[in-house]
Amino acid sequence: MRPVVMLLIGTRGIRITDTVQQLRSVGDVVVLTSADIMNRRADRLDDDLPADVVIAPDREALVDHAVAYAARRTVDGVLTFSDDLLEAAAVVADRLGLPGQPPETIALFRDKYLQRGALAAVGVPTPRFARLMSPADVPAALAEVPLPAILKPTRGSGGALASIVTTPDELSSHVARAFDDAARAGGAVDPDTAFILEELLVGDPAAATPGFAPYVSVESIAVGGAVCHLAVTDRFPTAPPVLETGMMLPSALGAQARADVLGMAGQALHALGFRTGLAHTELMLTADGPRVIEVNGRAGGALPYLFPMVSTVNLIARAGLAALGTESGELPTFTGHAVFVSPHHPVGVEIEKVDGLDEIGALPAIRAVIPISVGPGRTDAHRDTLIAAVLGTVATPGEAVGVWREVMALVRPQYTSRGLARTPGMTSSP
Repeated sequence: MRPVVMLLIGTRGIRITDTVQQLRSVGDVVVLTSADIMNRRADRLDDDLPADVVIAPDREALVDHAVAYAARRTVDGVLTFSDDLLEAAAVVADRLGLPGQPPETIALFRDKYLQRGALAAVGVPTPRFARLMSPADVPAALAEVPLPAILKPTRGSGGALASIVTTPDELSSHVARAFDDAARAGGAVDPDTAFILEELLVGDPAAATPGFAPYVSVESIAVGGAVCHLAVTDRFPTAPPVLETGMMLPSALGAQARADVLGMAGQALHALGFRTGLAHTELMLTADGPRVIEVNGRAGGALPYLFPMVSTVNLIARAGLAALGTESGELPTFTGHAVFVSPHHPVGVEIEKVDGLDEIGALPAIRAVIPISVGPGRTDAHRDTLIAAVLGTVATPGEAVGVWREVMALVRPQYTSRGLARTPGMTSSP
C-alpha cells in the first residue's frame, strides 16, 4: 500500500500541478489549502489533479481540517513548500505524531529578527541589527546599527520591501513607506510584519565565481537532525532595490571556498534547531569569509525545478521522502549547470507590455520561459515585479553568465507611468 503525503499549499510556492506530479513518485497525495489562499495564488487547482483535495474556508482552519482528514484516512507525512504555512505544517505533523520540524522552532525560520538573535546567541558571526515595530523606532535603530544598512521585513521573502539605506533621512522615508506598503505587498510579506535594520554585509567580488555576485545559497535536507547539504548555488547580481535576478546550480566555487560556505551554513542550521525537511541558507562572501544573510525552512525559489534538469536528485520527491521519515544522504551527481534568470520590473511603475520573451525562448540554452507579470498592471508595494521565470541548461559557468546577459538584454518591458523601456541596471555587473 502506497504511503500518503499531505501537501499544504500556501500563498506562494511551486506550481501545484508540478508539485503533486513529482510527489506522486513517493506516494499518494492529498492537497490541503483554503479558499482565501487560493484567491491569492497565481495558479489554480486543476480539475484532473491526481490528488485528494481538501479546501478549508480560511487559513485559520487548515490545521483542524488536516487533523479531521487524518482521522478518516491514513496520513504518513506532511510537508509544504510555502513559507507562510511552515508553522501549520509543523503543527499538523506534531499532532499526528509524524516526522516534521518542531513547531517551537518555526519562528526562527520565519522571523528574521528572532533568527538573528538565535544566531548571535551561539556565536555565529552576525551583523549588528535592530527591530522596528513602527516608524517611531528609527532613532533607536540608528543608535544600534551603523549605516549603510539594509532594511527588510522580519517576515518576508524574495527581497520584497527590502532596501539599502545610507542616510538617516533615507531610512526614515523608507521605513514610513515600508509600513504603509506591507499590507499591499501580497503573499511575499506578512501584512502585520515588523522590520529589521541590519548592518550591510559587503561582498568581496574576488571571493565569487567569476561573473557572479559574491553571494551564494546552500540547499540542505534533514530527517531527525541528520543534515545533508545537497548543493551550493551561485547567484547573479541583484536589481534595485534588492531583487534577485537568478542563480546557477551547482556553484563553481573552489573546494575550500565551498567547504567554508557549507561549514557556516551548518553552524546556522544547528543554531536554529533544523531537524526535518528542507532548508535554504543564503550567505554573503565577505573578505572575512562567508556570513549568513538568512535561513529559510523550505526550498529556495526555482531550485525544485533546477535540480532535476541537471542532477540525479528530484528535490520535491526527496522532500516527500523526508516527510515520510526517510533520507538516504545521497549527494547529487551533476551533468552540467542549470540556470534560472528572473528579470524584474522597477517598483512603482505601470506596465504596458513586455517584448522579447519569444526571442529569449528561442535561445539554444533555454528550456522554458514562464511569463509572470507582462502587463497590464502596476508594481506598487513590490507586487508583480517578476517579469518571467527563465530556465535553461549550460555546460560551463561562463555560458551561464552569457545566458543571463542575453536574457537581461532581450527582455524589453514598456511602461506608461514613466519613460523606462528596459529593466533597471544591476547593482553589480558580471
